[in-house]
Amino acid sequence: MPMTKGLRDRFEKFTGKTPPDVTGSRYAASKAMAVARAWEFASPVGEVVELARDVLEAEGVPAGQHAVYYAFVQKVRKAMFSHRWTTLSKIVSGLKSYFVQLGADPALLDKLSKLMVGG
Repeated sequence: MPMTKGLRDRFEKFTGKTPPDVTGSRYAASKAMAVARAWEFASPVGEVVELARDVLEAEGVPAGQHAVYYAFVQKVRKAMFSHRWTTLSKIVSGLKSYFVQLGADPALLDKLSKLMVGG
């Protein structure tokens, strides 16, 4: 079964790639703030992937077919940061059509989008 990166993996990779002795004293002074920001901004990505994983596993989707659904929820999450109401629902509708063409199940896309956006 393929392993996907979770929030903890992303966070550990960020902290591992940024040792203060290599990046300098300026970064060492601001590392606490940078780590907090990395955690804050990585959280929505990790949350939507975990949400999708729970739904897909409950529906019995094989792990090898999860990637298209992860891509869908990440695109919807990105749209949610910038758009609301009618505009967001039109964007999600367009994304559903696109991902159905890529082979995703429309019923699962509906379920995932309703969990994220509602309605």
